Amino acid sequence: MKKLLAFAIILTFVAGAAFAQVSGLIETRLYLVDVIMNDDPNPQIHGDIGAAYLQISGTNDDGTLGGRFRLRGTDVAFRGDNGWIYMAYAWWRPIQQVRIYLGIDQDGMFDTASIAGWAFHAGDNDYMFNHHWDFWRGIFPGNWDGFGLAFSFWPMEGLNLNLVVPVGGIGWPQATASQVRTKKDWEDMIFSLRLQGSYTIQDVGVIQFAYNMGDKDLTPQIAFQDGGHFGRIGLSFLLTSLDSMSILIGSSFVPYDGGDILISPGVGFAYSGSSFGVKARVGANIQGDSKQFINANVMPYFNLGPGQLMIDIGLSMQLDKDTDNLGWYATPVFRLPVSGGTFSIGLQLYSNIKMGGNIELSGNTDVTFRMPMLLRYSF
Repeated sequence: MKKLLAFAIILTFVAGAAFAQVSGLIETRLYLVDVIMNDDPNPQIHGDIGAAYLQISGTNDDGTLGGRFRLRGTDVAFRGDNGWIYMAYAWWRPIQQVRIYLGIDQDGMFDTASIAGWAFHAGDNDYMFNHHWDFWRGIFPGNWDGFGLAFSFWPMEGLNLNLVVPVGGIGWPQATASQVRTKKDWEDMIFSLRLQGSYTIQDVGVIQFAYNMGDKDLTPQIAFQDGGHFGRIGLSFLLTSLDSMSILIGSSFVPYDGGDILISPGVGFAYSGSSFGVKARVGANIQGDSKQFINANVMPYFNLGPGQLMIDIGLSMQLDKDTDNLGWYATPVFRLPVSGGTFSIGLQLYSNIKMGGNIELSGNTDVTFRMPMLLRYSF
């Protein structure tokens, strides 16, 4: 395995030097303090690899054919013989108005969450503790991060239409080689199609629409099955005409067969000034009396001389007939740009919040205190 990895890295550099661009990123973390503040606290110190990857990408001379491949260190270390394909795709534009894409991009394509989603924390992966990307992609659907075929069309100025044909498995982790190669019945494929579109109104904003027939984030059932759901429909508007401000408002809807409709409204806001900025977002999942969940957070940031201070404060609340469960977090961080990368140090305080990309209350109301330090270099 090590010999194969070394050969792959050498081959990547050789290929990149010949006809593509080579880039990469290394991000290391050290948790100087990690302790749960209960009756018997036990402070610990530990490290982590936030991200490490090597990437090659390129296009042909006339810009009609291109591709990208990304090899991540964590994939090689922890995915074993099954193989993990984080990013490997090629695209072709036979004419300027049409693009054909085939492959997988785990960073996601056709995302409509913009300021409320992955980009909320200015690209620091999950260092700020809670991204909740699946929650916000559910409110503003359109994102696609599986393997398959996608057709993109630009029939007129401002209008973009994307048809996605997912193939292979849909269960997580969906980027393993076995999932990519999973055989699918034609019926399964047809009832997992995705349609996403946007229309840009010059100097005003962007109207966005999405329909996911078989939404893996809800259930592995095929859409239109008895007792299943009829896919997820999303509509949103991103206002960009205000000076230094952006506002995103929208909602998704999931009509269930014989059950309450799932409504997921949300709002995102961003202001960027010369010395001060702020981002905020609030969203909910509402499905009758059985499912009522609210998440909100606000993140002011200040440009302080050579660096930047960001303070993210948020809460999550589960409401139902029997109980009200509340979780919260506060994560200040100071980020110092240096040539080729960044140095960051901060605090993480949270209670009844589960780590990861999905919003979930942990049930542990003890306060956790952590002090992470991060070094990132990119080339």
